[in-house]
Amino acid sequence: MTNPTCCSGDTTLCSRVRRYCSLALAVLALSGFVSITHAQNSSLGIQMVPVTLTLPQLQLTAPLGSTNALEVSTNLTAWQDIATLVFTTTNTTWLDLYPRGGAAYYRLRRVSGGGGVNPPFPPPLTNLVWIAPGQFVMGSPGSDSDAEGDELIQTTVTLTKGFFAGKYEVTQGDYFAVVNSNPSTFTGDPNLPVETVSWTQATNYCHLLNLQESAASRLPAGYAYRLPTEAEWEYAARAGSTNRFSWGDDPDYTVMTNYAWYSANAAGSTHVVGQKLANAWGLYDTAGNVREWVQDSAYSYPGGSVTNPIPSAASSNKIFRGGMYDGEAAFCRPAARNSIAQNQALSIFGFRVVLAQTSP
Repeated sequence: MTNPTCCSGDTTLCSRVRRYCSLALAVLALSGFVSITHAQNSSLGIQMVPVTLTLPQLQLTAPLGSTNALEVSTNLTAWQDIATLVFTTTNTTWLDLYPRGGAAYYRLRRVSGGGGVNPPFPPPLTNLVWIAPGQFVMGSPGSDSDAEGDELIQTTVTLTKGFFAGKYEVTQGDYFAVVNSNPSTFTGDPNLPVETVSWTQATNYCHLLNLQESAASRLPAGYAYRLPTEAEWEYAARAGSTNRFSWGDDPDYTVMTNYAWYSANAAGSTHVVGQKLANAWGLYDTAGNVREWVQDSAYSYPGGSVTNPIPSAASSNKIFRGGMYDGEAAFCRPAARNSIAQNQALSIFGFRVVLAQTSP
């Protein structure tokens, strides 16, 4: 393949690109929505997508366990981070849903190597996704017009331990298999998310699941199922994004329907889990369908920086996260948060589980 023509003739630009790409250890290729013959790969590790390819699906390759920032440019001068990807396999795909208005160039920038971020063992249940440790900014900037209250006390959170997160919201079939009952309002398919569950019922499910999995010798030593902490939930839902949504800022909510069931498309009901696109880390329905209980009691962010924050237990009002089938678009943001009494069981409330270490 030849170098992109916009790099030829500009020795300063080419030198800058070569210096960057000498540090890049990942290779990008195209597959799926577009043909490989329609892309140009340069020897500098930059990949160009012509203007006619409005929805390129990139095939990304990087070392197992490494964290990489995916960047895009339309001129090879100004680069924008559009996703942060943790490679739980050596290959992954990423679909760029935003038209770039011209030729688009993509590159991966290594954030961290693979050491210490690999899953400690294969997931004991098939619907679990490994979430590697990392750092993110919890909350919303003042520039987000949808942000409310405590979201605006942005806090840098470092999570030093990885955990497994449920790929899907807990379904009615999952719940019945553990609790032997189904409290849901919307029924008819075991793959619908369980709802009309209180925080107390959700934590009881986790307790019974631990007993069941331990009795079946499937519970790894030193690990247990539980609700995610609020920090774990937002970290996983953001999937490395620093934007309003895991897929970008989406100011007019034009892309949201690809990721979330909410008031504009859900027709007043929940839907079978996993029908929308997953976020970059492989989690489905974090932006919609049902709101999800987390461990924490209601509290205000501390601001500044914290490491492995411990859930507050000071109040019987518990926090819930994520969008819902009859909620407005603003609730679908990963930073959106609210709380209610822990015994409230409404059809908007469901949950997902994590499998995490039980001790420091």
